Amino acid sequence: METALLNYFVYDTRVQSTCDFNPYILEKGIGIYEVLRVEQGIPIFLQEHIERLFSSAELEHIPLKLSAGHIRQSVKLLIEQNRIELGNIKFVYHCTGKGDNKFVAWIMPFFYPSDSQYTDGVMVGGMQAERENPNAKKVLYNLRKQADSLLKKEKLQEVIYVNYTGYITEGSRSNIFFVRGNELLTPEMSLVLPGITRAKVLQLAATKGMRVEETKIKLCDTEKFEACFLTGTSPKILPVLQLDSSVFDVQNAFMHSLMKGYDEMVKEDIRSFSW
Repeated sequence: METALLNYFVYDTRVQSTCDFNPYILEKGIGIYEVLRVEQGIPIFLQEHIERLFSSAELEHIPLKLSAGHIRQSVKLLIEQNRIELGNIKFVYHCTGKGDNKFVAWIMPFFYPSDSQYTDGVMVGGMQAERENPNAKKVLYNLRKQADSLLKKEKLQEVIYVNYTGYITEGSRSNIFFVRGNELLTPEMSLVLPGITRAKVLQLAATKGMRVEETKIKLCDTEKFEACFLTGTSPKILPVLQLDSSVFDVQNAFMHSLMKGYDEMVKEDIRSFSW
């Protein structure tokens, strides 16, 4: 169930008390959404998140009856009214099919990796599942519950979806990458959500002279790779120590150069940001 933190959330165009937040209205119908990270009071890569929401709406054939400016203003209000310096914001465009579409934005619970997890890597496991229309960021509460149940049961940091033909697609909250020599490999775009962090990593890899390949990767073939990492709004670039039985080098030099480069991209976005 969704939870709104701090004092205020946005419902359509109004700022309201989180005492009035009703998550149940989002569980029926269709919802597309974004989760963005706030650092130093700045929404990181805000424009990219807005553009992806509009892309999701197009892929799901949802008429989006709001503007990019409306979303920016809502995010600005949330940050200012809640005086947030660090955290995650979620915004959802929700449709019931009865014409009463809603835009809701709130401060959500967030869990960022610890310093030791960035140093030592994390444990992840495979789970057979497949998202319909994977390029769209769509609310899927049943799949979310299945993933959360496995995370808790196996004490994992993340679960990686494996489709019904045996290929790795993405994590329940992340994208996944593998390193082999100076090659960077990741599941092809048709299989995954086009993550904002994923796109930044692909840009970085190209500037560092790494060979990048978007391809189909079987879970049983992951032992062939030297390093593995997750990307996403909350984890940023997070080394993986083990995926099922495959163990990886968490000190891989290419991976750490990407981690450093991504942190610099975030800093630059903060420096250059304006409403």
